[in-house]
Amino acid sequence: MSANRTPDTDDVRTPVERKVQIAGNSTFVVSLPKEWATEQGLESGSSMFLYPLEDRLVAAAGTVSCRDRSVAIDAEPIDDESVLQRARAAYLAGYDRITVENADALEPDARRTLERAIGRLVGMEIETVAADALTATSVLDVGEVSLPQTVAQARQLALEMHEDAVRAVRDDDEDLARRVIGRDDDVDRLFAFVSRGFHRGLEDVHEIDRLGTDRTAAFRQYRIARQLERVADHAERIAEVPARQSSPPEAELADRLETIGGDARRVVELALADEIEPALSARSEVRRSISELDRRLYDRGGSDAFLYGTVLRSLERTAEIGGNVARATAESTIDE
Repeated sequence: MSANRTPDTDDVRTPVERKVQIAGNSTFVVSLPKEWATEQGLESGSSMFLYPLEDRLVAAAGTVSCRDRSVAIDAEPIDDESVLQRARAAYLAGYDRITVENADALEPDARRTLERAIGRLVGMEIETVAADALTATSVLDVGEVSLPQTVAQARQLALEMHEDAVRAVRDDDEDLARRVIGRDDDVDRLFAFVSRGFHRGLEDVHEIDRLGTDRTAAFRQYRIARQLERVADHAERIAEVPARQSSPPEAELADRLETIGGDARRVVELALADEIEPALSARSEVRRSISELDRRLYDRGGSDAFLYGTVLRSLERTAEIGGNVARATAESTIDE
């Protein structure tokens, strides 16, 4: 498009090419076609924000998105579990006001579960509760939250859960195992918040800026948070073993499980520290250690051999998750 061409206003997404001009000795000016600017919701006196993004500038109006961030979910025609899933999906999509209509169609236990689940989402609060409806609204100021810090919190919690889960198996500590299982929801909520911030940032450049990151970094943080959620899921699976094993594992086996567990977590830690090659090398070592111990368990047999095999599978998957994080890091830095 030439510098002087006015775009077809039938398509407001058509890019506009304009020349940068100088006004006075210290100001550059870029003019916009009036009809096109009006189509974008701009008027005289509107504020504009310019965000540098690698090889480009993103120009954003004072309010990029005027989309109504309210959603209503009708509980009557769908099953109780679907209501909960849709409420969670609405949160992930970035809605600030979620209303469940015809809530009296829910079973009492399902309604209580729904209220607890929504109320525990980061930044959400139950605003009104009536016999036939409930409404939750966002009370969080995005500017007070850091997406990188949220990911760091998820990292610490997931890795602590994983370490405690292996210790619970080693010591046959059912109380510790139950505490690990109870903390899985905390990691899920942190991931949901990161996902929510990332998806809102795709729509509104102001939102991602207020979260203390940019879109490229936010995508990496989203991918990392997803992997950390999986680490926590495997910690939960490991923590289910103490309630099923007949006795604590023998000392030698307990030591090997603890060592391999630490090595698997180290793969994740190295990947998160951008130590890509050491992370992939450590992952290979974990694979070899697990293969060797798995054969020994198979040869020895015993009533709990299968349970310890499931622990090894989760430890192996933890190391693989570290490999996934390393690949995500490599992909995000390949052009740097």
